Amino acid sequence: MKPPPEFIASRLEMWDRLKAEQDAELAAKVPVDITVTLPDGKTVPGQSWRTTPYDIASGISKGLADSCVVAKVNGEVWDLDRVLEGDVKLELIKFDDEEGQAVFWHSSAHVLGEAMERVYGGHLCYGPPIEQGFYYDMHSADVSVK
Repeated sequence: MKPPPEFIASRLEMWDRLKAEQDAELAAKVPVDITVTLPDGKTVPGQSWRTTPYDIASGISKGLADSCVVAKVNGEVWDLDRVLEGDVKLELIKFDDEEGQAVFWHSSAHVLGEAMERVYGGHLCYGPPIEQGFYYDMHSADVSVK
């Protein structure tokens, strides 16, 4: 859609500002050595505020890292690029896991929603992941998509 809806620029400005603030906060934190415990009991060293679940997965195998959708840190769903904060129990979740599918479809719904905003200027209504995928409803006074 040209020009794009006005809210896109303000949303991107907010994202850039918040991301820069978070990056500065993380850079200021002093890392300490941590222990990451895998489901089989094996332990892997890391550093708080620097090491991510993706880093741990990559250390095991690049193929494993690239096939993971999300992680669980001490039982909590955790983005693969979110830094670890201390000693943790880490599970790496792939798409073939039901929880991996739910996370993938949830994220995919967000991507679809952004595309609908940018391409059609739609106002997003509802767009959850469902059992075998995802969808998004939108409203547009100017555009009909069939």
